[in-house]
Amino acid sequence: MRTRTHLAIAVCTTAWINTASAQTTAYSPDSGRTPNQIVLSIPVTASVGGRCGFASAPNGSFNQNDFDVNGLAHDFSFVLDCTGPSRVAVVSQNGGLLTTGTAPTGYTVLAPYNVSLHLVGTGGGTTADATCPASTLPTGSSCSFRGPANTSQGLRLPAPSTMQAGSYLRVAAPPYAGALALVNGTYSDVLTVTLSASP
Repeated sequence: MRTRTHLAIAVCTTAWINTASAQTTAYSPDSGRTPNQIVLSIPVTASVGGRCGFASAPNGSFNQNDFDVNGLAHDFSFVLDCTGPSRVAVVSQNGGLLTTGTAPTGYTVLAPYNVSLHLVGTGGGTTADATCPASTLPTGSSCSFRGPANTSQGLRLPAPSTMQAGSYLRVAAPPYAGALALVNGTYSDVLTVTLSASP
């Protein structure tokens, strides 16, 4: 979410009022007449609202063959462009890696995996980290960074992060062989990542 930068300029004019006339005139100092100056007060104020967006968003896809034997691990890097604290949140479409069809007894069509977020503030000194099972990331579930992100929902980075490399979303699972029987097929999930300023 990107918020706008606001500029407010207020103009206020104050002049000495000559009792003989509503118009005020300034006279040359060598004329001996007063006033020889007119004072105008012009207050100027400006404010900058929080700005937050992805300079480079987490994007792309990852394919892992034979993940039941090899497991899976992949990082999707991204770069934040936030002038203040921010929150990043994730929603999983399937709550795991899902394939079509039905599973015979002792097998499953939904493979669990974990999603991790690592956020890095400007200069690298401030970070935020969290990991949740994908099963807790569909809408209505309980992960601390389940999306969509807003000012109070998502993993919070309590510092600005402007063009700082190092943030990533990680998907990972150990090999399933011997622990979970998967059917033959293509398993998939879609993760949606959102970002919000967090005052």
